[in-house]
Amino acid sequence: MRTILFLAMALAANVVCAQNKLTVVVDGIEKSNGKVLVAVYDSINFLKQPLYSGLAKVEPGREEVTIVIDNVASGKYAVSLFHDENDNNRLDTGSYDIPVEKYGFSNNARVNMGPPTFQDCMFNVEEDTEINITLQ
Repeated sequence: MRTILFLAMALAANVVCAQNKLTVVVDGIEKSNGKVLVAVYDSINFLKQPLYSGLAKVEPGREEVTIVIDNVASGKYAVSLFHDENDNNRLDTGSYDIPVEKYGFSNNARVNMGPPTFQDCMFNVEEDTEINITLQ
């Protein structure tokens, strides 16, 4: 009986901790250099500390890249990303901290006098999930 109970609890733990694949398709790439950096956040750490991250090198002649992040727990997330054209691993900005490199957010949330909110960008991951983001 103990063995059956233990196996049932172990199976339930695996279901609760199910890991998913998040695929982020990024289009609107205009320059064929650098890489696209992706950060995945929960509501508590939005735009502070990503839970997951990934990157894809931009290939010449390609206007789209795909980044796959494995082992994402089920939950509510938001994505921010940018095209690091000069490979310096940061979003370059100009006057008034306005980005000079293209960027994007999940749900194609728009920037209006500051970054969008987590609610604007939020999506659910309950199974393997694909989202599409167009660079701004």
